[in-house]
Amino acid sequence: MKIISKKPSWLLFGLILGISLTFITGEASGARVKNENAVTVVYLPLTVNNYPWITSFGTQVSDFNNPGETNLAIDAGLQWARMDAFHWGKIEPQNTNAAGYQWSAVDEASLITASENGIQVIGIIRDTPDWAQKNPPYSCGAINQTALPEFVNFVRELVKRYSVQPYNVKYWEIWNEPDVEPSLVSANSVFGCWGNDQDAYYGGGYYSQMLNKVYPAIKSVDSTAKVGIGGLLLDCDPTKDRKCRSGKFFEGLIRSGLPNYGANFDFVSFHGYTPYSSTGGLSLDENHPKWSHRGGIVLGKLDYLRDVMEKYGIDKPILHTEGALTCSELNPTDCDPPGSDFFEAQADYVVWLFVRNWANDVDATIWYQFEGPGWRYSGLLDGTQSPKPAYNALKFLTQELRFATYQGRVLENTDTAGYEFSKDDMKVWVLWSPDENPHTVSLPTNAMRAFDKYGVEIPITANQITVNSPVYIELPR
Repeated sequence: MKIISKKPSWLLFGLILGISLTFITGEASGARVKNENAVTVVYLPLTVNNYPWITSFGTQVSDFNNPGETNLAIDAGLQWARMDAFHWGKIEPQNTNAAGYQWSAVDEASLITASENGIQVIGIIRDTPDWAQKNPPYSCGAINQTALPEFVNFVRELVKRYSVQPYNVKYWEIWNEPDVEPSLVSANSVFGCWGNDQDAYYGGGYYSQMLNKVYPAIKSVDSTAKVGIGGLLLDCDPTKDRKCRSGKFFEGLIRSGLPNYGANFDFVSFHGYTPYSSTGGLSLDENHPKWSHRGGIVLGKLDYLRDVMEKYGIDKPILHTEGALTCSELNPTDCDPPGSDFFEAQADYVVWLFVRNWANDVDATIWYQFEGPGWRYSGLLDGTQSPKPAYNALKFLTQELRFATYQGRVLENTDTAGYEFSKDDMKVWVLWSPDENPHTVSLPTNAMRAFDKYGVEIPITANQITVNSPVYIELPR
């Protein structure tokens, strides 16, 4: 089952004349909102290619309360926003019923703004209130068995309220990084902490018991809802390291799913970051010591998750719900503070991450985070909330590949990574140098134009171009 289609090939035909369509236009308070009075009459038949076209491009957003930042997110072509939106402990701090829920703890204005601007929210549900904790005082952790019915009631009311107009939340992520042991984090950590180091499957089975109850409750309210497991940290690969018990959490939750394996969730979610180093650069992704044997910090985790699902005969969509090139305080030489080399490398990584994930059938990729400066300088905006190079690279990426479909790899068995997309009357190649050294590439004789990662046109000389930082090549179809 797929949540979104990245290879839409059908045409929508309108067969009735005189049907009017309402278009979304206008602005209010500097942010784009629906204008109910703006109506344009279009006479059909109408043919729309690649409709509906949904990108896999998204970002973690704190809120949509600043019109300037909201417009920057829209202009960047983002269609997904992961939001830390629903804190059970704040909405129901005392055990009560729906009438006593404190909905004021939810940033409803941001949810409405996202919906009105065509941005699909992935809403995180987390934070166990004091009275429901299995391991007090850990609000990041598991729910007591006796309180699970109360959590089910809470989630049912939550989805009933926010799955419809004007919020339209359809994607629900149950906790954040639950595969962490409580002793490793603070009691109110933004990490989840359902992990259990004394359990063979690190607590994944108990987490799955919660999903067994929550999943049908959500579906009973909204049959179209998509329920996802909390984004897995996946610190290590248990098939490589026998001491890696935390990596068994995912298998544990699959084994305990009812009425059969994997029946209590719709999509898998995982996290994977690459640390920057001026000596290692982007190659630290593919050469990460814990995951290089499977393809790197991102593709390695993706490969592991698919292997586990295959073992149990299931196939679920996978979302990469946190990823970025970060500059860690553990690297003071390069990151105290980072220089222009880091920000250029981060812009390169935006192209690398989103395109490579798209090619590997990741249904959505969420850059963490949008606002700046961000965790370990990961923000697409800087400290003044102005665009960084990474933002500008993402904006051109979404523009250049708008309405595109992925076709396959090009320039295989060379020193250059290449991915081909098709749209309208052209093909687009996205190329870069995995080893970050410049390489000369011979292009087809009909190559039309080339652009750097920011959309600046660059010359093609004698059907050749030098590739280091990502470039786009346009060719006729």
